[in-house]
Amino acid sequence: MINWSDEWKKFRESSSWSQELMNKGITSEEYWDNYKFGDRNEEYNRLAGYPGHLIGRMLRLVSSDSSVLDIGAGAGAYAIPLAKEARKVTVVEPSKGQIARMMRLADREGLENIEIINKRWQDVGQAELESYNLVNAAYCFHMPEIGEALQKMLDVTKGSLFLVSLVDHGFADVYEKVFGQEKSDSEYIYLYNMLHQMGYTANLEIMTRIYQIPLEMQMEILRSSYDFTRGLEQRLMDYLAATGRLVKLDNGVWVKRRYKDGMIWYQKD
Repeated sequence: MINWSDEWKKFRESSSWSQELMNKGITSEEYWDNYKFGDRNEEYNRLAGYPGHLIGRMLRLVSSDSSVLDIGAGAGAYAIPLAKEARKVTVVEPSKGQIARMMRLADREGLENIEIINKRWQDVGQAELESYNLVNAAYCFHMPEIGEALQKMLDVTKGSLFLVSLVDHGFADVYEKVFGQEKSDSEYIYLYNMLHQMGYTANLEIMTRIYQIPLEMQMEILRSSYDFTRGLEQRLMDYLAATGRLVKLDNGVWVKRRYKDGMIWYQKD
């Protein structure tokens, strides 16, 4: 029988995200603190339709009496809309840079019901938490002991647990052909099977987002991870054109994207 905890550790060690952090010699928190694209993240999410249907599913279960826990909240893609509907949203986020971006949005929206825990999830003590009607963890699974991390989420969930993770970012061929790198990192299957191995019969739905972003925005995202030479940039442009990803519009050149999110959810009785 597959031990999904062991498989997760192998996956995380070999993932492109872990390799990138290792090559840069930084922690995940340092990466997000200094993320050059961070201030444009809200614009990107709007164009990409994120969190879109994902947050829509969660909001159906939230009322003005609800308490919500958002783990690895980043710049607030989920926390902000959840805080507009819930009584209180507790955020666990280790990056001070991401917290600052989130709170700027919260101030703009006039939200005062967001409580911040500036720690990694694995470092949060049980005494710092309560029981929550809804617990969400989205794209934040840089956690070595995934079984312990998931169990702690389940322990503080009295309603619904949502896990959102990558199925397919739609750019695997670009990373391979242009940058010579395998970068799929499709982690949802590990989380789903880990929950089942722990005895929790979770549900899974894969949601596809099809969208376009400006070419200059796509280049800005890629430059946050790669050092571009003129030759590399030309190779990228040629490949995007050859694969039909470039679209010329009146307001410039845009890039076609297709992204698949895995939404795993478990409902407590």
